[in-house]
Formats: sequence, C-alpha cells, structure tokens
Amino acid sequence: MSTQTRLAKFFDGFSYILLLLNILIVPLFLDKNLSNFYIIPKQYVFGGLIIINLFVWMLKLIFTKKLQFTFTMLDKPIVAVVIAGLFSAIFSTNIFSAFFGRAEFFSFNFALLILFICFYYCLVNFVTTEKRWRGVLDAVSFAGLLSFIFFILKIFFKFDFLTNFFGSAVNTVDNVNSLFGVWTIFILILSFGQLIKKTIGLARNIFYFVVGLFSLSIIVMLSFTILWWILLVSLALLLVLGISFVKEVRLGWLSALFAMLVFTIIFIIFGTPKFLQIPVPSEVSLGFKPSFSVTSATLFSGVKNFFIGSGFGSFGVDFSKFRSVEFNADPVAWSMRFSQPASTLFSLVSEGGLVLICSIIFLVLLLLGHIFQMWNKMRVEALNPSAEINFTKDNVLFESFLLTNAFMVLTLGFGVMFYSQVLWWVWWMTLALIVVGFSFYNRHFIKEKIWTLEESPQYNLSFSFSLIMIVIGLIMLGVWGARLYLGERSFAKAQSSGSYDKAEVYINDALSKQPNSDVYHAALAQIYLNQAVEMSKQSTPDVQAISAVMAKAVNEAKFATDISPQSVVLWDNLATMYENAAALVPEARDWAIKTLVQARDLEPTNPVYWWRLGNNFTATSKWDEAIKNYEKAVELKKDYFGAYSGLSNAYEQTQKIDKAIEVYEKIIPQTQVSPEVLYNYGRLLYNRDGRGDKAMAEKIWNKVVELQPNYSNALYSLGLLYESRGDMSTALQFYYKVKDLNPNNKSIIEKIKKLVGASNPVAPSISPTGKTN
Repeated sequence: MSTQTRLAKFFDGFSYILLLLNILIVPLFLDKNLSNFYIIPKQYVFGGLIIINLFVWMLKLIFTKKLQFTFTMLDKPIVAVVIAGLFSAIFSTNIFSAFFGRAEFFSFNFALLILFICFYYCLVNFVTTEKRWRGVLDAVSFAGLLSFIFFILKIFFKFDFLTNFFGSAVNTVDNVNSLFGVWTIFILILSFGQLIKKTIGLARNIFYFVVGLFSLSIIVMLSFTILWWILLVSLALLLVLGISFVKEVRLGWLSALFAMLVFTIIFIIFGTPKFLQIPVPSEVSLGFKPSFSVTSATLFSGVKNFFIGSGFGSFGVDFSKFRSVEFNADPVAWSMRFSQPASTLFSLVSEGGLVLICSIIFLVLLLLGHIFQMWNKMRVEALNPSAEINFTKDNVLFESFLLTNAFMVLTLGFGVMFYSQVLWWVWWMTLALIVVGFSFYNRHFIKEKIWTLEESPQYNLSFSFSLIMIVIGLIMLGVWGARLYLGERSFAKAQSSGSYDKAEVYINDALSKQPNSDVYHAALAQIYLNQAVEMSKQSTPDVQAISAVMAKAVNEAKFATDISPQSVVLWDNLATMYENAAALVPEARDWAIKTLVQARDLEPTNPVYWWRLGNNFTATSKWDEAIKNYEKAVELKKDYFGAYSGLSNAYEQTQKIDKAIEVYEKIIPQTQVSPEVLYNYGRLLYNRDGRGDKAMAEKIWNKVVELQPNYSNALYSLGLLYESRGDMSTALQFYYKVKDLNPNNKSIIEKIKKLVGASNPVAPSISPTGKTN
C-alpha cells in the first residue's frame, strides 16, 4: 500500500470520526452560561466540527495530491436551494440576521444552510461503506437514547448533575418539548423499524428494543395531540414497509406495531390517561390561521416577496406589518409579538418565497421518485423466491427504506410544526444517509470523480496559494465564531448580574466582540435606564448625573434602531427611553411621539401604540390628537380598557362630560372591570350632577369598596357624597377609614376635625370603626 493511499485512508477515517462526534454531540450539547442555551451552543458546535472536517479534507488534498469528490443526484436542486437562499438573504429586511441568524430565537439563516449542505456532502463523501453507514445510524440512535435518559433523570429524579451542566433545560434537544417529541418519534421509527427485520443480531436487537421502549414511553409521557398524529402516520408507514416485504420481517413485531397503531388511535380519540402523563411547561405559539394570514399577505405584497420572500429570519417583521385586526380579539395572544409562524412551511414561504419552496419540493420529489422505483422493484423481488437481492444481515437496504419513512414523516412535519436547528440537522442528515444507503445498490444515486493534481512548478504554486487562502479563511472563520460565542457569554453574564456596573462592563465586552448587535445595544440602554431610575430614588437625587445616564440610554436605544430599523421592539424600546427622559428634558416628549409613530407604522394594527400616542399627546395637553389616537385604539380593540379610560379623560378635559360618561357606559357591561375604572365612572357622574347621577355614583362607589375595601379615593368620595347630603355621621365613618389608610395625610385629619367640630363641639361620637363611643 502506497503512502498516499495510507494517508487517504487515515484522513477519511478521521473525517468519519468527526462526523460521529457531530452526530453524538449536537442533540446533547447545551451551555447554561448563555442566555439561550439551545440555539448558539448547538449551532457553534455543529459549525465548528464541520469546519474542522473541511480542514481535514484540505489536508487530505494537500498530502495525496488528489481531489476526490462524490456528486449526488440531488446536486442541482441543492444548488437551486442555495441560490434562492442567497438572494433571500441579500434582499432581507435585516441582512445580518438573514446571513447569521439570531441568538434570542431560532431562525433559519444562510450560514446555517451552507453548514447543513457541507454536512450533507461530508456524509456523502466519508460514509463510503455499509459498515460506516450503519455506524452512523447506530450513533444517531445512541444519541437519542442518551437524550431520553437525561430527560427522565431531569423530570423524575431532579438530578443535580444534569442541572450543573444543562441548567434549567428539561431536555437536551430543544426548549420546546413538542419538538423534542418529534425527535423522539424519529428515533422510535429507527428502533422499531430495526426490530421488525429478521436478520438482526442479538446485541443490536437488545439495544434497539431499549431505545424503542424509551422513545415510546416519552411520547406517552408528553402526550401532545400533534405528536400522536405524527406517530400515527409513522406507524402506518412502518406497517406498509413491513407488509410490502413480509418475508423479510418478523410477524410478531409487525403485530406489535399494529397494536401500537390501535392504541395511538384510541389515545387520539379519547386522550391519554392522566396517570401516564407528566407535567411539562406550557407552550405558546402563533396559530395556523394568523400564520397563514401573515404568510399569504407577505407572499402577495410585491414581486420581490413573491419570488424570494422577505428574507430569512424576517417573519417577526412580516407579523408586525400584516398582523390582522382580528388578532386583537384573542384575550391572551393579542399583546404578544411572534417571530416564528406555526410551521416551517409558513416560514419557508414567507421568508424564502416561491423559488425556495419550489426548490425544496423538487428536491424531495426527485429523491422520492427514485426511491419509489427501487421500492417497487424490490417489492416484486421480495415476492420472488429466486430473487438474488434480499435484506440480508450485512446490507443496509431495508434500513434505507426505513430512513425514507422517517424522512417523509420529518418532511410532512414541516406543515404542522416549526422546526428548530436539531430537526433541520436531522432532516439533512437523513437526506444524506438515504442517498448513500441506496447508492450501494443503485449507481444512479451518486457519482464519484477524482482529479489528480499536476506536478508542474507553476501548477503547484497556484495550488499551494489557493489552499493557503482557503485554510486562512477557515481559521479566520473559526476565530470570528469564537469571538461571537464569547460575546454571547458576556451578554448572558450581564443579564444575570445583580449589579448595574458589572452588567455594563459585561455588555461593553460583548459589544467589543460584536459591535453591530442590536440586542446588545438595546440591553445596554435598559441598563442605563435602570441606573437612572435607581439614582432618582435617592434622598437627594443628582439631576445632572441622572440626565447624563438617561442621555446614554437614549443614545444606545437609538443606535439599536439604526442597526435594525424594521424592528418594532427596538422602536418601542427607544420610545420608552424618551418617555422616561421627558421628566428631565421636556423636548423628549416630542421625540417619544415621533418614535411611537415609527413603531405604529411598522405595526399599524397594534392598539398599544395608538394608546401610547394618546397618552403622550395627553401629557402635552394636545387633546384633539389624543382623542384621535384613543378612538383608533378602541376601534382596533373593542375591550381595550386603558384606551377607554384615556379617551374618557380627554373628553373630560375638553369639557365633554356627557361623552366621557358614554365611554364608560360602553365598557362597564362588557366584562369584569377594574375598581379604578368603576371609580372614575362614578366620579364623572357625581361631577355632572344630573338627575339620578349622585345616586348612581353612590351605588358604583359602594361596589368599588366591596371589590377593594382599602380604595382610599372611593372611600373619600363616599364621605363627600354623604357630607353633601348632610349625613355627617356616615361621612365621618368613611373619613376615618381614609385616615386609617393614610395616617400622615394632614388634609384628611383637618377634614375630620372640621366635620367633628361642626357636628358636635364637645367630642366626636363616632370612632374610626363607626361604632358609638
């Protein structure tokens, strides 16, 4: 064996080991020292291992002087996906997020797409034997088993060891447990699919039985309805596979799968018994109807969006822009802002446009078309006793069909769930394993080419220069990634720090590593704002120092909006800074109004911004503008009590008492209102003093006191009402209650003294409790 051949085998083996490490680590790795310990750690460990793999590939090329590359039948649709993704990222509303993603939530991005494709080709080029192929499959199942064990230890035993490494994470795959359930179903398909095969060794039989038992148990424990439906489809596909090759499977296990199918249907219809379920954190996500509404509005909002979408990671911007008025009717979700749709399909359509989704559909259909031809051929041969090809112990043909089932389930899942990076990682890995698995039996799936480098000095010089540039690029990419990772750790330290000074140091350290992070600048602005609030609480506050800190808060918030001008959250944050600064700098109120107009224009159906604009116009006594904005807020949300109160106050200030009362008459019957709303309604009636108004005010204020016995304003108002009627005894009862709640209030003390002296110059006859002395 020549030296070049030995080196080639060494580098191939090392690359294969790196792939196994990737498969074992990605589903399990977390870093509790980060603010989001699922997204960044997994992306970085995945990307780091891929970069090392590419570096080893370059070393192999240098030492062997041969470039060996395996092409696949899916190369053209993959290139189409890359081109569509590139254009989507370039013309995105936030280019940095489109290329590199976000740290605070998962968004599909171009860098991650390139890493997935590199992962795909690493698997295709280094998993070159059936033994290696099966090793990858076993590694995936083993990683699944470890993730199940960690989950059970955390849920049932509160294992401190896991807390030290994983923090508050419930599972190691994703912060959304339903996505962990999809991962579990994927492992279940692999494990039970292996068990139905006749030619399987004892050790593998035991291993996959344990994995299958764990996976089924966890699905039962989670018992999300969507998981039962996905499991139903998975079991149905497994049964079709088993029945199609009935001579190659164990009928006992096939019957067990059918029994599982029956129980799945029962659990879907009647629900899972409560004693089998475990309490897991509730999950909040955008519904399918609003997701469809936002996606369709984005798609048809222009030629650019129709073909290449609004850009990776921009669904949050689309949500703000196309958020429907009907969304305000939701009692819980109306005040939330969603950066992710209900499913990956909606995300791909709105963010990538028609070109991207068609490229992915073509990729899937091309693969399934070739597999269907093989499946049909193998199905016929399986029924023929003289057929030469069958599912022996050594080949991986059955497992390739099994992975096809899992791939179809994962792809169908695009339409019902929003996938995180681990499930995308599984999707691309499964795609590569299917291509490699079938390539052992069908030459149409892959095509290998080898280029031998020439030995001429000119060629060697240009080749060496090119390799050096590539290696330097990979090293710089790794260093840049490490800086970003360290910046995220500093940001997490700032968030958990109990000292504003330390938090400022950590945030500035994070900004030194990633100066164009809108999140970091917004966080630093919030730190400065909190500092200013604390300084204002001192016995002798330094106004000049507070003004200086508030100026820094405003500057940081402004810088964040300059980086991401389409982010409603950042304009909201900047408006908050201006509103707080208005107490020191009167001009800041106008700045707040202009900033809120920006936020309102980006999210026009959100009544909060119309309400806040009304409040700011109220603060500047611009009552007509305030009324317009309050009326728009009420129009958008019929039960927006804050806007109703503001509108009533604006009418009152413009001497339109009847209209002010009409506003309260609209909201009082709607639902249970706050004591403050009831009190103000009664106050307006009392001040109008029309026929029956004071009697109604009395009734309302008594209701307020019934709801909140220590409501001083209502108690004092009742005292005034009874005093105006000449009922001094009852009035004193309420005044004494106000005095008990406000013992240092000199005005109420004087009021009581005056009233007691007028009614009985000798001594008061009523105690604070209302009883006779």
